[in-house]
Amino acid sequence: MSNGNVSDADKARYVLVLNLTGKECLTNAQDHHHWHFIHANSIACFEKKLNNQTCYVAIAIVDRLNQQSTIKAVKQLKTQFPFLLWMAISHDKECPLAQLKVRIADHFLDYHHLPIDWSRLNHTLGHLHGMAIQNQSYPAKALLDNKQPLIFGQSAIMQQLKSKLLKVANSDETVLLGGETGTGKDLCARFIHSLSTRCEGPFVTVNCGALPPGLIYSELFGHEKGAFTGADKLYIGHIERANNGTLFLDEIGDLSLELQINLLHFLEDHYIERLGSNKTTYVDCRIIFASHVDLENAVEEGHFREDLFYRINILQIRTPNLRQHKSDIPMLADTYLDKLSTVNQSLSFSHDAYLAMNEYQWPGNIRELKNRIQRAIIMADTGCITAEDLGLEHIESPTASKVIHLAKHRTEIDTELLLSAIKRNSHNISAAARELNISRSTFYRLVKKCKIKL
Repeated sequence: MSNGNVSDADKARYVLVLNLTGKECLTNAQDHHHWHFIHANSIACFEKKLNNQTCYVAIAIVDRLNQQSTIKAVKQLKTQFPFLLWMAISHDKECPLAQLKVRIADHFLDYHHLPIDWSRLNHTLGHLHGMAIQNQSYPAKALLDNKQPLIFGQSAIMQQLKSKLLKVANSDETVLLGGETGTGKDLCARFIHSLSTRCEGPFVTVNCGALPPGLIYSELFGHEKGAFTGADKLYIGHIERANNGTLFLDEIGDLSLELQINLLHFLEDHYIERLGSNKTTYVDCRIIFASHVDLENAVEEGHFREDLFYRINILQIRTPNLRQHKSDIPMLADTYLDKLSTVNQSLSFSHDAYLAMNEYQWPGNIRELKNRIQRAIIMADTGCITAEDLGLEHIESPTASKVIHLAKHRTEIDTELLLSAIKRNSHNISAAARELNISRSTFYRLVKKCKIKL
């Protein structure tokens, strides 16, 4: 929905509260003077909250037992998000230790203690918020620039991706992101939005493959009260929610042909009609599409409308798979390890872990890398993460010489080839299809043709 009714004075009156103490403080029930407190009990939670809600001011809750871990977390977050202005609140009623006083001067612009003096706190928050608004380094660009290590590396192919994304961000045209599953298409979409003229508007994500088949139209376009059994109130669809912002439609290749027609109509005139309504509503939003399947093949096979494909294929960008920029793996791994481990953990990778990560072919790409590091943080017995902790000690990945471009050799395809790809990828059909350089639908068609039982 449009946020046009929100006054400038009420915009971004949100404050992120980092609380590692486990004690309640500034709960939402205590919202005062239009300040809305968003709570985070870890660095990862803080980052997620900041991605979902624009904030310019942050509060760190400190106490004697958690002061070191809190200061360490704040230092990390200040490096990642320099536009945030910080203040501290001590959960201890007495004044902080001398050591903490010095650290407060280093990292915070103001300091309060319990019980809260709400008049004084409101004055401090208003002052910090005004400073942040006037600071020209606060916009979403700063957020994304400091998160670039999570998306971009130093490899040439990733720097090329960054350059392309920066170019399309300056446009308001439709974008089509292609690439394998787990390559960060959603992050690229958010990057484009955050650097566009619509960055202050909503960013709405829809996974077309995850929508219930019988409710897809309602989820996208909305419905009126009484439109069908169980529709007891008006429902605003995802498209309308993206008004004045960006709509990210992921896995667009999984959308039914019937819904593709409705989407094509919307792209032509930007009007929607809620289910059960005879009125149209204008929606002003930019749309970014993404698909891990080859849409041109899907068009040839009759699974995707040709007119819709040419309508959305204006600015096409393909996200590289991790195998194409393995030189970035050490940096990416170190970044995720630092991001996912707790402030009390001191972890690093062993030499064999780096070797294993470099040799592995990463069918799940960046997402798999992150998941394996999460596993390693849990499984590690010492502060040194091994290949075994990553689950990579016995994995034998297909070498480049084993990757077959199936499209060039379709006449030679037989049952043995398909079975070998399925076995090598542990029955992961998506990974097997990628190895053979074909879409999943083509893979399933060949499986059926060869009468292979999955």
